[in-house]
Amino acid sequence: MHIPVFSIFSAVSELFVTAGVVYIIRRNWTRRTFSLAVLLVVALFEACVNVAYMSRRAAQAAAPSPDLSQGMKIAFAAHGMLSLLAYIAFVILGVLAYQEQRKGRFLFRESPAITWVFLIGWTISVGSGEALFALRYLT
Repeated sequence: MHIPVFSIFSAVSELFVTAGVVYIIRRNWTRRTFSLAVLLVVALFEACVNVAYMSRRAAQAAAPSPDLSQGMKIAFAAHGMLSLLAYIAFVILGVLAYQEQRKGRFLFRESPAITWVFLIGWTISVGSGEALFALRYLT
């Protein structure tokens, strides 16, 4: 099966976005500041590339398609919803963490439950996306 270039780019770039997310959280967790520019680049790239990609793929999955099973369509929809929630949570938590660190507080370190719930959700989101990519194009 031919793998669309945008699908490959999105799957690979999601790993780099995840590295950016981990960098921001790690810096904040270790009571070191992170750059607003890094937060903005990661958030804007994720919005412009990966959210746009998922929106396009969701529209394609919703259309009648003989090559996608009903189970795959449901998996794509569930992944898309979780990914959107994870992205929104990242933007909100990132902005709050940046504001807090300017006051000398470190949100991710001081709110470990929120941090771990977010990280688990993000990991499931990225992992399910990579798994769906592999199931769709590599099997």
